[in-house]
Amino acid sequence: METQTATDLLWQSYVDGAPAPAELKGALDLDTALAVQLGILERRLDAGAELAGWKIGLTSARVRGRFGTTRQPFGHLLQSGVQESGNRVELASFRGATGVEPELCFTLGTALEGPGATAGDARKAASAVSAGMEINEIRVTDAGEFPLLVADNLAQWGIVVGETHTPIPESFESDAVRATIAREGDTRSDDLGADVIDDHFLSLATLANELAPFGRRLEPGQRVITGSFSNHRVTEPGRWEAEFSGVGRVAIHFV
Repeated sequence: METQTATDLLWQSYVDGAPAPAELKGALDLDTALAVQLGILERRLDAGAELAGWKIGLTSARVRGRFGTTRQPFGHLLQSGVQESGNRVELASFRGATGVEPELCFTLGTALEGPGATAGDARKAASAVSAGMEINEIRVTDAGEFPLLVADNLAQWGIVVGETHTPIPESFESDAVRATIAREGDTRSDDLGADVIDDHFLSLATLANELAPFGRRLEPGQRVITGSFSNHRVTEPGRWEAEFSGVGRVAIHFV
């Protein structure tokens, strides 16, 4: 399917508050899906939205294997979705299943541009690291429809930003970060970064390299979430809190 046609269909589904269009199932390849996502971003910006940053997907070999790809697609973050730790979010506002994922959030101090960006370049470009969570609005649930999920912005709804370290300590090692997440004090997962997720600076570099063919780069001040330590469905009201060793805590209330 042509990029413009697919973008029109997906955009209309947002306008109508409808599910992701059935016509797009099996109709996209990954590069077209990324182009469609960026087309949706441009329409959002034209409508007054502000770009807050980006996310990088498939940040572990296990997840890449599940989807049968080595590619790591990106998603975009809107300023309207950036939540302070402790905020309340209404479950009724979601147009699909709701999910939450503990993720580190990095802020860029200088631009990071591909192709050829390295983890070392990313570490120099990042000015802050925060405890964070991603909030997902899951409108595409079929794992076989991965390109459509990419076009639909990788289920991105918003991020929660908690305790922050500026600058990033020289001793910070992303593989050594342990992330725990709990709902109403009940621990749902406890994961060491080295066991479940790629090095975060490598993921930042990969993101810059994936954006480069589309004429984009990571800009100073943008925030980037670098992949989930775990993922959890949110089916009822409650408080979720994540803690990252050496970084800090972040919380969100679903009401």
